[in-house]
Amino acid sequence: MRIAICDDEKRICAILAEKAGKICPGAEIMTYASGEELLGADILPDILLLDIKMPGMSGMDVARTLRDKDWRKILIFITGEEDQVFNSFDLQAFHFLVKPVADEKLKEVLDNAQKELERYGDISGKQDKYIEIQSGTAHIRINLSQLLYAEVYDRKTILHMKKENIEYYGQLSVLENLVGKDFYRIHRSYLVNMKYVERYDRTSVTLTGGDNIPISRREYDGFLKAYLEYSRRRIDS
Repeated sequence: MRIAICDDEKRICAILAEKAGKICPGAEIMTYASGEELLGADILPDILLLDIKMPGMSGMDVARTLRDKDWRKILIFITGEEDQVFNSFDLQAFHFLVKPVADEKLKEVLDNAQKELERYGDISGKQDKYIEIQSGTAHIRINLSQLLYAEVYDRKTILHMKKENIEYYGQLSVLENLVGKDFYRIHRSYLVNMKYVERYDRTSVTLTGGDNIPISRREYDGFLKAYLEYSRRRIDS
């Protein structure tokens, strides 16, 4: 996990970096003295603590640029003036921290930010697995961490990704053999990514985003066992 602090006041930047490192001991902490420096970085963070009021590009301008580039990770504004928060609703800020930032509040916000990332499987630094499929004449590299589920419909396999759907001619059984043990075929027509499972019962599985997928009666016990094993792997990793 990568955490970045962007603040033109070097002392505040250093203090927040030290505190963030103690709260998230396994994280890579990066600091930037300006928005321009942050935007020029090769690697973007999973969590960004961004000062609103800076010389040059303001935090608002930096955040808007990042969102325009499709950066959708955790944005936490740091501000000395609470009324500034009302200008940023369109930037999808996760939280606001008011200077001077209290230790307890920083810990609470960072803990919640980590949970949010883990919930949606968006932590960087993990080795993603890819497969390649052919859709029409195009060869497409599929990041399996972004695949919610696959279904068969009208002789086509449809990959329901986080941001798009991809259709191709191929058998679900072949895909099932490629994707690995984090996926389970709960129905002859559906293969689900277990990291996006929000709830389940004997008749259906509900995924992140609200998709409700039927589960066949004969697959329920197998799914339950596979999901418990998956949850155990997540805890141990």
